[in-house]
Amino acid sequence: MRYYINAKIITPDEIIENKAVVAENGKIVDITSVVPKNVCEVIDCEGRYLSPGFADIHVHGGGGYSAMGTPEDIVEMCKAHALRGTTSILPTTLAAPIVQLKKVIKNIEKAQKMCTDSNILGVHLEGPFISMKMKGAQSPENILVPTRENVAELLDSSDIIKIIGAAPEIENGFIVGEEAKKRGIVASVAHSDGDYSNTEEALHHGYSDVTHIYSACSGMRKIGIFRHAGVVEAGLSLDGYTTQFIADLRHLPYGVLKLIYKSKGADKAYAISDGLEYSALDMEEGTVILQENGLEVVFEDSVMKLADRSCLAGSVATSNVLVRNMVKFAGIPLTDAVKMASLTPLSVIGCDKTKGKIEKGYDEDIILFDNDINISYVCVNGKIILN
Repeated sequence: MRYYINAKIITPDEIIENKAVVAENGKIVDITSVVPKNVCEVIDCEGRYLSPGFADIHVHGGGGYSAMGTPEDIVEMCKAHALRGTTSILPTTLAAPIVQLKKVIKNIEKAQKMCTDSNILGVHLEGPFISMKMKGAQSPENILVPTRENVAELLDSSDIIKIIGAAPEIENGFIVGEEAKKRGIVASVAHSDGDYSNTEEALHHGYSDVTHIYSACSGMRKIGIFRHAGVVEAGLSLDGYTTQFIADLRHLPYGVLKLIYKSKGADKAYAISDGLEYSALDMEEGTVILQENGLEVVFEDSVMKLADRSCLAGSVATSNVLVRNMVKFAGIPLTDAVKMASLTPLSVIGCDKTKGKIEKGYDEDIILFDNDINISYVCVNGKIILN
């Protein structure tokens, strides 16, 4: 039996003090005011915040390792994020030929069985059925036109696929959402140049999420003398969509974080890192890296850019940094910021019944942090990996 005492306990609705969290066999078994004298193990939290571990469901790498790599690489990637408070994770692929994606998915399946320092909850496929106009840092030669056959081939290759990001406005784009929904997979509007009307229509074809809103997706634009709304406006205004946002203060300024929070609330918006392999790692400014997809990127201004500086290539932030930014710069209450980095993303992929809360019956995925969200303790399913 393990007792966490002297903590500020973060729940989805409030911060609780003067109580202890009790855990046994990797599960939270009680939250109590009474601490017996003969306790096997006591963790004195010394006034720190006790929080559910964060969940990053859109992340391409970390610690110098890529989600497109070997099973061992994927384990190391997930451990690097876990040490910074992300106890649950979806390794996220880049656009690639279907045969390669199927191999990567198998590697993630193997990593899932090997990893004890992180909860690898499944796979997030970002692409390959995306808009060439909004490819961002995705490799253009790997962008495919969907058909019933190639979508089914990809989605039937594994039962651990949780999300697929696609552009509904491209040729046969609605097919991706329809096939995903049949299999209980979240279809996310991703790298899309669609307008408001076809993004709204996509809700009737299985789409329910928007990938990194404002990044690699269309917004309001002027065509002739009239303005037309895009994916951004659809994602913010339509209740049928949850929205991912990158809270690294590079992809989005803090004022936009405020807008997303005000528009969607903590139940419909959630933070992602979109971290590349050099997230969760200390890097020097100007470091140039050749990605798995053949594109060269550079670390500059605390973010990854394409080497030609034409656009951002991905963040190097980790979930604790995202929460810090939401609280310190966007003024979001800590309870909601933590929720948008834990319970909400877990609910999007249907993994919120045992993870994402400090509550009796939930897994002992527990982290401790200070007022600046510096992580000092991490426990994954009862296993302490940072103390």
